[in-house]
Amino acid sequence: MDITQHGKHIFMYVNEDNLPCLTADDYELFDVMDDYLTEDCDYDFECSHFHNSFAKGHFTMEIERGISFTELITSVKKFDLDEIERIYKINNA
Repeated sequence: MDITQHGKHIFMYVNEDNLPCLTADDYELFDVMDDYLTEDCDYDFECSHFHNSFAKGHFTMEIERGISFTELITSVKKFDLDEIERIYKINNA
């Protein structure tokens, strides 16, 4: 599985169903990314679930069909790395 990382806490990959996925290693960060992708990027999620498919303690969302892996990466890379780190530190200081 090819994994693209944005900062230390966000990972993107294509799952076994050929859907682009985003995984965050903190729930608050996951929630902020969910809001960013749905509200700012106007994405719709095939499903949004919390499980250990990527690694223990990670939260994963599958992105709708029609949004490519490249589009997901492009959108996520626009999200400020300092803000990601700030959000992560809220629960993990």
